[in-house]
Amino acid sequence: TAIALTLARTASAQIGLRGTNYTQDFNTIGSGLPTGWSVRTNVTATSLGTSAAFPTATKSWGDVTGEFGNFASLTNNTGGRATGGESSTTQAGFTNRVVGIRQTGSFGDPGAAFVLQITDTLNLSNLTFSVDLNLLRSNSASTTWTIDYAVGNSPGSFTNLGSFSDPGVVGSYPTNFALDTDADNQPDNVWIRIAALSASTGGGFRDSFGIDNFVLNYDGFAAPAPIPLDIQQVGGEAVLSWKSPVFNLQCAPLVTGTYTNVPGATS
Repeated sequence: TAIALTLARTASAQIGLRGTNYTQDFNTIGSGLPTGWSVRTNVTATSLGTSAAFPTATKSWGDVTGEFGNFASLTNNTGGRATGGESSTTQAGFTNRVVGIRQTGSFGDPGAAFVLQITDTLNLSNLTFSVDLNLLRSNSASTTWTIDYAVGNSPGSFTNLGSFSDPGVVGSYPTNFALDTDADNQPDNVWIRIAALSASTGGGFRDSFGIDNFVLNYDGFAAPAPIPLDIQQVGGEAVLSWKSPVFNLQCAPLVTGTYTNVPGATS
């Protein structure tokens, strides 16, 4: 008898940034996590933790199984606000999805995280991002989620950007953060994560929590101005001319030699 598996390993590839922004709505997580994203357990303030499996089958807000999951968004298919009381069948029909988690005493509390791995930020600066933090089911136990980032291929420390405390009311909460300048123009990985670094408080069932509509914006460094160089043939000679006083013409007898200014070669 064939058995269909609905567990997908977390995406391992990094995301390379192009243009001026990167957007992820998580609506295709029924086929697995997007490139660059992972869900993790055993994270700490100094560790990325362990990549976890991501079940791609739809999961209802009230499901008490401790695991990451493919949840319905709180926005229904017509763009309206869900009541939070929709049946699991109705939720499964929502095309707007959220990557989320139901924590339990033995899963992800503490130590769960949603993580984005960026290949590098070469020639990029002023990284800012927005993300909708979704309380999908409110229960008696409360988790505080830490939003932080790190630079390096194997980081051992993270910079705290802020936190999200359990509001106690089901809803989608848009938030905005800005990375510091140490994330600019980096040849190594940059990591952004939303993590449960401390245990929940209050006791009882944990919430269902998820993230949606992640948008990362950034600027590119200005390209260097081209050298205003003009080359013309005059008789049997090549004549070079330029108008900027900040450039000098140099030459060397060998490619590996020391370059020196050419006498008389001025703008």
